[in-house]
Amino acid sequence: LTHFADNELEKAVKAFNVLIETYPDYIEGYLGLGHAYERLSQYDDAIEAVQKAIEINPNDPLAYTSLSICYQRKGMIQEAEDAMAKSQQIQLETPTES
Repeated sequence: LTHFADNELEKAVKAFNVLIETYPDYIEGYLGLGHAYERLSQYDDAIEAVQKAIEINPNDPLAYTSLSICYQRKGMIQEAEDAMAKSQQIQLETPTES
């Protein structure tokens, strides 16, 4: 996170890669990696990282929102809309704690 704050995105990518090598099922590592790639305009890499997060937890609405953003940035509008719809569907189907 320090690398994000300092806008050192290449260092953030390296740090997230180390994190997911150490903890391969840690979804936040893939989401962070995807976000770093997205900020570097490396959209294919960002999409790949976020899709890995979705493989780990297919019911994470944040992952689909992140995927939607990556698709939108790449100009893949239909895919972006589909991913956002999936995020919204998960949120509607997930009970909230009161």
